[in-house]
Amino acid sequence: MRPSARCFNFKALERIYLRHKSTSFIGLGRMGHEMALNLFSKQFAKNPEAYFIVCDAIPDTSRAFTEKFLGQFPGAKLAVATTPEEAALASQTIITMLPSSPEVKTVYIEGILPVLRKLPSEQARGTLCIDSTTLDISVAKQVAADVISTGAEMVDAPVSGGVTGAKAGTLSFLVGGSEASFVRSENILSLMGQRIIHCGGSGSGLGAKICNNMLLGVQQIVVGEAMLLGQRLGLEPAVLAGVINSSTGGCWASSVNNPLPSSLAGKSPPCERDYEGGFATALMLKDMGLAKVVAKQSKSPIPLGEAAEEFYERVIKEQPDLARKDFSSVYRYLKMISPLSSTPRLIHCLTGGLNTISRALAALLVPVDAEPLVSNRRQILSRPRYHVRDLHLAHIIVRDLLSRYIGAEFPKILANPLVEYRQANLTVPAVVASCFVPPEGQAPYDYVFDYTGEIRDDRTEMIQINTTLNISRLIGLEAAKYKVKAYVRIQLPFYDTGSSSKSQHTERDDIKPVNTVGIWWHETLRVLAAIEGLNLVVLRIGFVYGPYTNYGIVTSGITVASVYGYLKKPMKSMSRSGSLTYISHDADYFARWSPGKNPNNTVNVVDVAGAAWACAEWIASLGRTEANALAGEEIIFHNDKKKVKEVEGMPPHDQKLIAPLFNLVDDSNSTLLSIGEAITSYFGTTFEFFTFVENAAMKARRLTGDHVEEINEHHVSGWTEMITKSKPPIPNTPLSAYMDSFALAKHVAAFNNTKIKEIVGYRLKKPLFNHETIKEVIDKWKEEGSWPNLD
Repeated sequence: MRPSARCFNFKALERIYLRHKSTSFIGLGRMGHEMALNLFSKQFAKNPEAYFIVCDAIPDTSRAFTEKFLGQFPGAKLAVATTPEEAALASQTIITMLPSSPEVKTVYIEGILPVLRKLPSEQARGTLCIDSTTLDISVAKQVAADVISTGAEMVDAPVSGGVTGAKAGTLSFLVGGSEASFVRSENILSLMGQRIIHCGGSGSGLGAKICNNMLLGVQQIVVGEAMLLGQRLGLEPAVLAGVINSSTGGCWASSVNNPLPSSLAGKSPPCERDYEGGFATALMLKDMGLAKVVAKQSKSPIPLGEAAEEFYERVIKEQPDLARKDFSSVYRYLKMISPLSSTPRLIHCLTGGLNTISRALAALLVPVDAEPLVSNRRQILSRPRYHVRDLHLAHIIVRDLLSRYIGAEFPKILANPLVEYRQANLTVPAVVASCFVPPEGQAPYDYVFDYTGEIRDDRTEMIQINTTLNISRLIGLEAAKYKVKAYVRIQLPFYDTGSSSKSQHTERDDIKPVNTVGIWWHETLRVLAAIEGLNLVVLRIGFVYGPYTNYGIVTSGITVASVYGYLKKPMKSMSRSGSLTYISHDADYFARWSPGKNPNNTVNVVDVAGAAWACAEWIASLGRTEANALAGEEIIFHNDKKKVKEVEGMPPHDQKLIAPLFNLVDDSNSTLLSIGEAITSYFGTTFEFFTFVENAAMKARRLTGDHVEEINEHHVSGWTEMITKSKPPIPNTPLSAYMDSFALAKHVAAFNNTKIKEIVGYRLKKPLFNHETIKEVIDKWKEEGSWPNLD
């Protein structure tokens, strides 16, 4: 039988013989949860008649804690308070562990203080408030003064030791308050920690904590730098960590919270769990901000502290997913901005880069088993007029390099002396400029292939501007400065071609970009088109798939279809007349793909690479003026007019901008239905539709908001079983059955590919999406050890 939360009359607790036996804990976050577990369990062991109250802003958090605690201690008297007032009324001892200053002010000023003022004087005098929040010292002092004015006692007792220390009960408490209040609080705090230090009067504990955390924040960055440097010097992580931890560089940031996996044998720092479960980077940024505030107030210089605060702020701005991860994840950011890797590593461009398009281009230009198209001798297929001295890959890095995938073949390409491989932060103008400077004695580069841009549609407008428009603009300006012969911009299909009745759209049709990501990808074309002297040609592609490509909606579809084939279940979709689709083997699991015959035009990555090279040679032989005359199209404004003044380099909304533009899709004229039927039949299953009754049930279920995670849990568990049972197992495959928001969204992309065939003369190498091309993709993945072998 599952334990249930005890319910008892809070008014009864006003009686002194119960209130003095009760302890309330307000704030059950990562730290508070573990602290309350330790405190209550030890108090219960000492006094089984004690009462315990928990309160959190999220009711489910309180209920979950109660279930867990009563499951371990069935006889305990534990209740949930729905408000801080109830918690204060119920208990003589009140501990708060809250996010920051605003929450402390709200809980105390609106909740606890009104109760203390209404209590009989002797009950107020018997109340002890302990606040373990790290907050602004001035706020802490004011709240403490207000509490003390009621006759109650209060101490600030921020902690050191992190979630690990909270769980183990080994925290250090830095206490500020009167001597008498410290003595009284010490008995409570010793049940949650090992070191209880009286730092002085009210606010002193926070002052000590802020100084400590400022030091820790700086140390963690420097430890990350040292560990990364050691990696580049060829040192084993455990060896370097051992040296540091037994030498003068030893510190908690290295010996306990080392940011590099495999550094601490027998220990499990957050880096071993993808930086989960530690002290969040956002909280460290908050603490660094507090240090900056008090340093300014006290006129104390903190140059390294200020630099560290700016660094954490930049980490969160550029990699928002690190905000909730342990602050040792700054190591991951350091690797991202690293200007050069000592060994070839995969760089993930914001467009998908080496796991979508770039590797195919590299394989075309510098094939492993054939003569390259580029050379130091400035020769290309016996046409010395057009050359690229070497293949120069410059990318902005956005994710952990350790998890990147480059396969078995691409390192051979990188080993070719013709290839210069760089990791570069292209948001920095000086870095972009450096990418165009050729080695001494060599001629400038002739062709630029621009694959940059933010592909996630859930990013903010500012990120889209900075990482799509601004990067391309910087690259385009440098390319124009160096008078490159060809600048090929790859444009992903962030457009809605479903608003028209036309089956396919030519380059001349005005099609609207989709959402923020589409608007700024489209605006990037206008910015590039406005750069004087830039030999720009735009290649607008369909949904890409093929060898080297382990990202995108087609790749996701292939992977998920294999799961259904493995499970011997059909993919099911909602009826063709609906506006949304859910694919699954039954009504419990479903993903959101649009129904039936909406166009999802595809293109093989081999043709993206081939067409990009063909377009580069085409415009290099003509120049921009003649290219515009032959293939120029107006890039129509689809943005907010007010943005023109706000965004640097954005041309006026009424400026007519012309650039050569080509659609690139295969000849399949693929739809969702045709893709679904092709991939499911390849894996021996079917693509079906739900009945009317099932559709209605599915739509009703969709409203619960849980369907996306349920379908992903189903897909991922099936895929995990497949890669585990593979011979051999392939736990590190980059392929995933998880479908992100873009893969689950409705897509309508229908492009006519006649123009590139007629003007550039390009002929598709992979004209159809069918079993043959799917097999080629699977075979390549198998060859590189990325696809399960279940034969």
